[in-house]
Amino acid sequence: MNYDYLIVGAGFFGATVAERLASRGKKVLIIDRRPHLAGNAYSYTDQETGIEIHQYGSHIFHTESDEVWAYITKFTAFNNYVHTVPTRHNGKLYPMPINLDTINLLYGKDFTPEEAEQFIAQEIKKDTAKYHIEDPQNFEEKGISLIGERLYQAFIKNYTEKQWGTSAKNLSAEILKRIPVRFNHDDRYFASAKHQGIPKNGYTKIIEKMLTSPNIEIKLGTSYKDLAQDFKSLKTIYTGPVDELLDYELGVLPYRSLHFESKWSETEDLGHAVINEADANIPYTRTHDYKYYQIHQPEVLNSKKSYLCQEFPDDYIPGKEAYYPINNPDSAALYQKYLELLKQRYPHIILGGRLGAYQYWDMDIAIKNALGLTKTL
Repeated sequence: MNYDYLIVGAGFFGATVAERLASRGKKVLIIDRRPHLAGNAYSYTDQETGIEIHQYGSHIFHTESDEVWAYITKFTAFNNYVHTVPTRHNGKLYPMPINLDTINLLYGKDFTPEEAEQFIAQEIKKDTAKYHIEDPQNFEEKGISLIGERLYQAFIKNYTEKQWGTSAKNLSAEILKRIPVRFNHDDRYFASAKHQGIPKNGYTKIIEKMLTSPNIEIKLGTSYKDLAQDFKSLKTIYTGPVDELLDYELGVLPYRSLHFESKWSETEDLGHAVINEADANIPYTRTHDYKYYQIHQPEVLNSKKSYLCQEFPDDYIPGKEAYYPINNPDSAALYQKYLELLKQRYPHIILGGRLGAYQYWDMDIAIKNALGLTKTL
């Protein structure tokens, strides 16, 4: 095939760009160095139980965008799953994000919404005075100033320190824009999502369907550097890390990584799709029980077996998977320097996707940005 575009990365961003370009008659080669499609959203069905296993941790599709929902539903049907996430603290489960029930359970109270709001305001006032917090200088001070010390210590501090691998006092206050607190019984994790659900046939099937055009060729187990010499001037959409593309010439962009430990069990059952672990003595941040996403399949939901997956935050070094960027002024400045170097070395390359943009994007944001890009190409 005489290609018009090379797309590096077969996750949601790359697949959306490929599908849109192919629909306009463009010839596209899409490659991925992994042996499968769908990037971190990759899922597969266990043949014995019918459980759809999310290889890289839970993925819940949610969006406020009608445009994105109209686009993605061309390729899959979704069930009506609404995500809720209990958090375990001192062996007890609490609704998260923090709501009226969380507050009443933690403090052993029976507040009305108005009483709870007044109480938390008093806690914030007391604790900011105790620690002399006027202008929060770090994550911990910001957290206390938003919800008070006890809620912060119980649900935010230890989880965050595990996630980032450092003391909350070492993290910028800018990371924490807000902590959602609801003075009602709403326990929906994505409360503002207009559309939400789990694809009935799994995520990988979505990407497969997006890439069925005869104008698209797919090569898996193939990295960009395997083909770079053959396509020196071909218009390229690159969804990998820019520092890796440029051989870390200016240094390594900082990320956090993850690793997963999984097992089959007939005796353990979460009763939830995900439970967060808020305490420091538990080394992982979340446990997943994927069958609870499949509310459209009672036979799977009621399976005696569970596939339990524990999610551990991990330090990142080149060679590991980069899951989410450590965004701060220094990393932003380094990323900008890499963008300038990329223009000089590879003027035919356009960066995109979560890694290329050096942003933590949910699936819907990746699709929205891909749709925006293809309108300009």
